[in-house]
Amino acid sequence: MSSVKFVASVAILLVASAIIFPSDGITEDILAAICSQTQNQETCEAILESDPRTGSADLPLLSLISLDLLSKQADENHNSFVQFRENSTDLDLKRSFGNCVKGYSDMQGKIKVALELSRKRQYKRINELGQMIKMAYSCENGLPSNSPTSGITETMLLTSQTAVYVNEFLITYFG
Repeated sequence: MSSVKFVASVAILLVASAIIFPSDGITEDILAAICSQTQNQETCEAILESDPRTGSADLPLLSLISLDLLSKQADENHNSFVQFRENSTDLDLKRSFGNCVKGYSDMQGKIKVALELSRKRQYKRINELGQMIKMAYSCENGLPSNSPTSGITETMLLTSQTAVYVNEFLITYFG
C-alpha cells in the first residue's frame, strides 16, 4: 500500500513540475505538428531551428521567433529588390522591381503589426500573414520568367508559411 502511495506521489510531482516548470521548450512533435501543414515540413523545421532560441522556447516565444525570421527575410528581399531596381537599365524591369520594393515595404509594415500583436499574445488578431504569400507571388509574377529572384521569393514563401502555421497553431492551442 505505501509503495502505491509513493509511486502516485512521484507521478503527481512529475506532472506538476512539468506544468509549473516547463523547461524542455518546443518538442519535435510540436514542430512536426506545425510544419506538417506547410508545403515542405523539413524546410519549415529548418527555418524555425535556424534560430537558437527555438530549442528552449515556449509557444508564445515561437510565435515571436517565426515573425522575427519572417521580418528578416522580408528585409533581405526588400534590400535585394532595391539593388535589382537600381542596377536595372530596362525601364519596364525597373518598374517591376519597384513594384516589388513597394510590396516588400508593405510586408514589413504588416509584419511589425503582427510582432506587436504577438508580444501582446493577441494571436487571433494576427490575420494578415497569409497576405505575405500573395504579395510575394504578386511580385514574382510581375517579373520575367528568367528573373534571378525566384530563389529569394521561394524562401519568402516558405518563411511566410512557417509563420502562418505557427500562429494558427497558437490560436488552436490557446483557443
